[in-house]
Amino acid sequence: MKICYITKNKFYLEKNFLISSGLLWYEETGILGFKFEEIEKLVLLGFKTNEKFDGYIYNRGSENGIFVVGPKFREEKRYILDRLINIFLTLKEIWKNRKILKDIDLVFAPFFEYVVFEFLLLKLICKKAKFVVYIIGDYPEWNYRKKKNKLLKTFLLVSQRLSQLLADECWILSNYLMSKYKTKNSVLVRSSSIKKEDISLPKTINVEKITLIFVGRFAKEKNPQIPILVAKALKEKGYNVNLNLVGDGELKADIEELIRRLELNENVKMFGWIKDRRKLFEILKESNILLFTSKPGEGLGLTILEALSQGLPVIATRCGGPEEVIKDGINGYLVDYSTDEGIANQFIDKIEFLIKNPGIYEEISKNNIEEARKWITEEFSKIQRERILRLIKR
Repeated sequence: MKICYITKNKFYLEKNFLISSGLLWYEETGILGFKFEEIEKLVLLGFKTNEKFDGYIYNRGSENGIFVVGPKFREEKRYILDRLINIFLTLKEIWKNRKILKDIDLVFAPFFEYVVFEFLLLKLICKKAKFVVYIIGDYPEWNYRKKKNKLLKTFLLVSQRLSQLLADECWILSNYLMSKYKTKNSVLVRSSSIKKEDISLPKTINVEKITLIFVGRFAKEKNPQIPILVAKALKEKGYNVNLNLVGDGELKADIEELIRRLELNENVKMFGWIKDRRKLFEILKESNILLFTSKPGEGLGLTILEALSQGLPVIATRCGGPEEVIKDGINGYLVDYSTDEGIANQFIDKIEFLIKNPGIYEEISKNNIEEARKWITEEFSKIQRERILRLIKR
């Protein structure tokens, strides 16, 4: 199997060493369900760097048939212009490395703005390849809410639709996304981040000390400020509350300032990005309730699945994907999306209810462990592998 995996990640590559700015695979399941001994060539189409950096480290490199194709990343401070420059530089690198790419069997890409342009060029180069695009988030909606730019939203919608039309098969992560973006070649293909051994035992709650947790990017669409507002309100109500923040991003300085302003330095612990999944599960296990605060447009939220596997009740906004996993009152709670204050008040009500009803907390925790068993990554990797093999044989 020869795979071209398109991504916006940055890469550093040596003979037996690869660093990626984003998670690419789980060692046990390989990539897209294929073990590494089955992958003759893996072309990672993203951005190259000549210096090592703090990222996900894989003990595989160019001697294992791995190639990195792409330019040095240009910071996209001017949203449109810098993106266009990165697209041009990426296409230039693809053409320069066309000999490496011409015998590829599969071109696979989670959707983002560049994909349609790369697909167009790769269609000329990879004559025998099958193309798969994976819609994992509502990027047109997110970007519109962030930029309030209808022209940008239209561009993203057109780019996404063209990438779907160019693909031999379009995978869509959730029913929410399927209802908005289904085409003739679309299929529902789930993804997960939990393995059998990750699943823990049901939890009990210590009402004398409550630990909340938020996991995600510090970005506008994730609303990382809301858990801080919730922690402040609960503290003022007299609860002994702590908040674990796992993540990083463009709003980090704003989040740190909000914590200082609300005098929560002793109550909030910031972990930054956690690349070691075992450490992440340890932090989840030490917490009591996951707060999932995204704006509408969330594809699914793998963080929710990770929390379920540790028996944590999840309180989530009705933002798309979570409604497919969280059954209100059974394995967590769903709250209506509104203002920051409105969302925070709904979260507070649910948290107080769980504190006052430890028996219900325990029942929800048991239900979550059972739900997590339905979302094992090995099973979804098998499904992805089977779809790809059928596609290639067409």
